[in-house]
Amino acid sequence: MSEIDNFFTPLDGTDKRTNIPSTISSPVWSGGVATLTAFYTSSVQSGSSGNYYYDVYDKAGSDSTREVQFAVAYGHYDGSGSLSTSDGNNPSKAVYRQFRNIAIKNAGSTSKFEFPAGNSNSDTLHKDIYVISVNRARYREKLDPGNWELRLGTQDAKLGIKLIDDSGATADSSIKASERVFNVVSGSIAAGTTDIKTAAADENTTNGSYGLFYPDLGIIVLNATRLDVAPLSLGTSETANTNMNNAFKLVSASIEGGHFKARREEQIKSSHYFCRVRSDEYNWSQNPTYYSGDNAEVTNTTFIQDPKSYITTVGLYNDNNELLAVAKLSQPLLKSRDREAVIKVRLDF
Repeated sequence: MSEIDNFFTPLDGTDKRTNIPSTISSPVWSGGVATLTAFYTSSVQSGSSGNYYYDVYDKAGSDSTREVQFAVAYGHYDGSGSLSTSDGNNPSKAVYRQFRNIAIKNAGSTSKFEFPAGNSNSDTLHKDIYVISVNRARYREKLDPGNWELRLGTQDAKLGIKLIDDSGATADSSIKASERVFNVVSGSIAAGTTDIKTAAADENTTNGSYGLFYPDLGIIVLNATRLDVAPLSLGTSETANTNMNNAFKLVSASIEGGHFKARREEQIKSSHYFCRVRSDEYNWSQNPTYYSGDNAEVTNTTFIQDPKSYITTVGLYNDNNELLAVAKLSQPLLKSRDREAVIKVRLDF
């Protein structure tokens, strides 16, 4: 077979490796956005569902392409801060119970969320919480520890606090209900580097730490008591049997903070194909610009004795010569009789 006639090169068993596991990290938010800076709710949720949670969107209601990014809810152990419904259900109590059962190992009817504090005499069990639940379509498998930052502010203090997790300060995370859990602490992420301002172990306060982060569940449970003190002073109300719309207070604080950066972590399987280009292969091109005239003469006459081509694309075909996948090189690769190449094509699943 001549160099010109060689269109396909078969791959044998040594040219491919399949089911290679790897972990990738990518932005959570829709469209591959790394940081949300604008937050929108829906007027439709002013009804019954708004008593339990608020969906937060990436775009205004007039934009048909908008998508839910995360939800915000308020939970109270005794049901305070919300109005019981006609069928006897209490929204804040239901929220507390739901996330208690999801997040706390062997949770019982009297279990409460515990937010550690440096003051050993303080009561770290808390009755009221805020929950940020990232939409499953956004985080997919899990959130990436050490790669999120939430800023909360108020109209009086545009930037009250910056929150991250403490995964970068500990070798081991606690294990609860077969899920990892990290403390939420004061800090920031700058240029990919985590800067922990206040670790949970150093919290010298009777109010407890800022909260807990469950990356495998896609949720952040925040300590309402801690958010109610300076510098944020959120203003949670625990009035019994009254709808105090506490969840929207955290939504408003997110809007004022204007910054929610997060990444997700996924396990993928890859197949690697090693495409070997030998010295006498693919030195000619089928590109129309390679030839000219009615007789299809080679445009560059020096290529007649010393043919060259530039590889820009690799196609993978099945036994029926049907194109299955296309790989693009980052830059053209010069090919001649004096050059051989091995191009690795990776397919992720």
